[in-house]
Amino acid sequence: MSAILKVDNLHMQYISGNRPLSVLQDIHLSIEEGETVAITGPSGSGKTTLMGLCAALDNPTSGEITLLGTLINPLSEDERALLRNRNVGFIFQNFQLLPSLTALENVMLPLELQGIRGADHEAVQLLERVGLKDRLTHYPTQLSGGEQQRVALARAFINKPKILFADEPTGNLDGDTGSSVELLMFDLNKDFGTTLIIVTHNQELASRTGRIIKLKSGHIVSDEKNVPSFTIN
Repeated sequence: MSAILKVDNLHMQYISGNRPLSVLQDIHLSIEEGETVAITGPSGSGKTTLMGLCAALDNPTSGEITLLGTLINPLSEDERALLRNRNVGFIFQNFQLLPSLTALENVMLPLELQGIRGADHEAVQLLERVGLKDRLTHYPTQLSGGEQQRVALARAFINKPKILFADEPTGNLDGDTGSSVELLMFDLNKDFGTTLIIVTHNQELASRTGRIIKLKSGHIVSDEKNVPSFTIN
């Protein structure tokens, strides 16, 4: 396997008042194709900032990020957006579904934005896969939190991303609902052969990945292989 993501000597600072605030310092990591990785750590440790940088949503203060063999630092915003649209999937804690679109239309959207035909057929298949075949025409406000996150899962996988970033994917769900969404996420991830990077406070969720990276005060304090606590059939 080869590295799908490489981070070298990464630093990230923001200006707070008149003083620089260091959020990430001296981050080095390499993630191979097909890995499942959890990034954990206390609030304020830099987890979400690191995910945003790795997903080409922002530029670091210094250091280099190579995603899918492309050095993303010098890319324009349009070039980064194109890289994301074609290769990257996202799952967010607050679902981020468009309220004016039905479940089916939300899932179709990534393919439609690329001008790909047959989006409706693939979207229906994925919604059936996540157990929502009877919710195709429902709007987000007509769906439970768990159902909304299942729509978000289907949307994340419809463009067959090479890498998927999940930011606290079960943070807004109760225990049983969160566990069922986790199982679906790992199941789909295995079927699509996607590299999965999860930012989470949830140690049980982290234990289901093959690698756990822990951050503290903007530094990586441990990076260890892990035997997942369950196996997807």
